Amino acid sequence: MIASETFLGVKPSSEYIFAVIASPVGSYFKGGPAPVSIWVSENYTRAAIGGTGAVKCGGNYAASLRAQAEAIQHGCDQVVFLDAVERRYIEELGGMNVFFVFDDGSLLTPQLGTILPGITRDSIIALARDAGKTVREEPYSLDQWRKDAASGKLKEAFACGTAAVISPIGKVRSVSGDFEISGGAAGPVAMGLRKQLVDIQYGRTNDPHNWIRKVF
Repeated sequence: MIASETFLGVKPSSEYIFAVIASPVGSYFKGGPAPVSIWVSENYTRAAIGGTGAVKCGGNYAASLRAQAEAIQHGCDQVVFLDAVERRYIEELGGMNVFFVFDDGSLLTPQLGTILPGITRDSIIALARDAGKTVREEPYSLDQWRKDAASGKLKEAFACGTAAVISPIGKVRSVSGDFEISGGAAGPVAMGLRKQLVDIQYGRTNDPHNWIRKVF
């Protein structure tokens, strides 16, 4: 959606063009849903309370590009941001939400407020709860992520979004040190949810929430 009013200045537009672009896409990451490496941005933040972090705003993506370039310089596929206030809590990747899977079978994802309420995020929460899994939406710190990965309490971590669907996170890199999750391998929860969601999207399995709509 873009402003289309004939006006030169700074104010909310009174006219907009809303357009939908449908296009085939390939895998978001090279190699498909293989485990990706993540760089923790400690110099840049994505969004703050009261800002535009919770909406699909082009400026959010522009603001993430410098941090993404930093991630690439460190040999990583994507960047993950910390909160803008305490610089402790995981928020989301440059363009994707993130989930954590624990040894008791539960899942955790950062709470909404400054992050995007992604459709894929919502779908994963619904499918996981359908399967009887507990899904918590609450803060999760970088320090705790590191400790849980080392102790084995954290079994999996994965990113999710429209284009990536679900991509396992295998390695986390930061200025304070690197760590792996379950040896850097893709986990059964992430891959199981990915298959279930893609099968629903392609009509290969039952759609329990009536998400699929025929476009004429």
